[in-house]
Amino acid sequence: MSALNALMGRGIIPPVVHGVLDYPLAAILIVGPLVLSFDDSAAKWIAFVFGIGAAVLAVGTAWPTGIVRVIPPLLHGYADIIVTVALIVLPFVIGFSDHTTALVFYLVVGVGGLGATLATRFEPQATGERDMMLRMAA
Repeated sequence: MSALNALMGRGIIPPVVHGVLDYPLAAILIVGPLVLSFDDSAAKWIAFVFGIGAAVLAVGTAWPTGIVRVIPPLLHGYADIIVTVALIVLPFVIGFSDHTTALVFYLVVGVGGLGATLATRFEPQATGERDMMLRMAA
């Protein structure tokens, strides 16, 4: 697993940029199905659930853009990979691939999110967080 962790730490996108992008992603996942009038209720509800999950990750991740800062960045990265792959695969597995709007939405958000996740430099802890932990331990 440490090789995978090392790979996750080599991206070109800094954590703060990824953290900023998490908030509009959550909004897109929550509002997109309503604005685009998804015909399939499964497509709509799955996007809502993933949007709420994205909001929780955005608020809870321990990097500068997080508010609560309890989720380790690497865990955030692994969750992002799982969810973005799910966004790409679910239209075909659940059966709403014939709903063009939902299919395109899921593929665009999934591929874009996966690309951003794989390009992000997930650090085990932000330097400020590490320093704060050391001060609290002393």
